[in-house]
Amino acid sequence: MTGVLEKAPPRPPRLVTPLRTVAAAAGLGVLVWSFAGTGFSPVEIVRGLPNLVDLLARMFPPDVTILPDLVEPILETVRMAIVGTALAAVVALPLGVLAARNVTPHPALRAVIRPILNALRTIPELIFALLFVAAVGLGPFAGVMALLLGNLGFLGKIYSETLESVDPRPVDAVSGLGATRGQAAWYAVVPQATPIMASFVVYLLEINFRAATILGVVGAGGIGYELNAAIRLFQYQNMAMILITIGVCVAFFDFVSAHIRKRLL
Repeated sequence: MTGVLEKAPPRPPRLVTPLRTVAAAAGLGVLVWSFAGTGFSPVEIVRGLPNLVDLLARMFPPDVTILPDLVEPILETVRMAIVGTALAAVVALPLGVLAARNVTPHPALRAVIRPILNALRTIPELIFALLFVAAVGLGPFAGVMALLLGNLGFLGKIYSETLESVDPRPVDAVSGLGATRGQAAWYAVVPQATPIMASFVVYLLEINFRAATILGVVGAGGIGYELNAAIRLFQYQNMAMILITIGVCVAFFDFVSAHIRKRLL
C-alpha cells in the first residue's frame, strides 16, 4: 500500500444533446411569449412613477381617527381565518388518510379521493367566495365556507404526502409484532406525521388571514370590505390606515406562526 489515496478519474463533461437544446429553446420561447403577452415594459413603469407618487402623496398622512372603527373588521377577519382553518384541518384529515398510499383502507378509495383534492386545489378561494356570497349573502359566513373549501385540497394533499413520507421501519416493527394495518397506522405512522401536519395547519392559518382580507373585497366581510369601500370612495388616507393595520396584523401572525412551528418541529 502506498498510503496515498488515488484520485477518482474526472467525470466526462456532459454533452449538450439536441433534445436539451430544443428544450432550452422552447423554455426561452415560452418566457419571451409570456413577457410579450403581459405587456411588461420597464419604460411604462418609469412613465407611471409620477402617478404612483401622486397616489402615495394622497394617502399620507394616514387617517388615524378611523382606527377604532377598524377593530371589529380586523377581529372579524381573524375569526374567519381561525374558523376556516380549524374546519379545513378537521375535514381534510379523513380525506388525507384515504388518499395516502400506506394507510388508506383500499386503493380504490385513494383513486377516488386524489382527483377530488386536485379539483379543489384548482379553484381559488376568491371564486368560492363569490359563489357563497351569492348563495348565503354578504358577511363572514361566506368567507369561512370559501376558506374551508379552498383549503381542503391543499391540506388533504399535505396530509397524504406527509403520511406517505414517514419512516417505514417503525411500521414494519409494529407489523412484525402482529399489529393490523390500522393499528400499525395509528401507533407508527400517525405519531411521526402529526407534528409536521400540525405545523402546516399553523402555517395555513397565517396564509388564511391574508386570504380572508382579499375575500372581504368581494363582500365576504372583514377588513377587506372596509378596504374596498375606501378605494371606491377615493378615501386614500383611510385606505393607507387600513393597509397599515393589515400589515401590522400580518406581521403579528408571521411572528406567532413561526414561533409555534419552531416548537412543533
